[in-house]
Amino acid sequence: MSLVGGVGEGPVSQFVVINKQIAEEAINSQIKEVLNDPAKRIRELQQPSPFSQFIDIKI
Repeated sequence: MSLVGGVGEGPVSQFVVINKQIAEEAINSQIKEVLNDPAKRIRELQQPSPFSQFIDIKI
């Protein structure tokens, strides 16, 4: 068995390496989005829910 960077060359090992790369790209994309527009998440949270029109709660 040959090791490349401590990971075997089998199909499961390659699957793990590929999924790790995909996950890292997704996380880096999310980090860049937050750094570019830090207030975006707050604006999204402040949007009224589309279901709020069906709920009429009296307090």
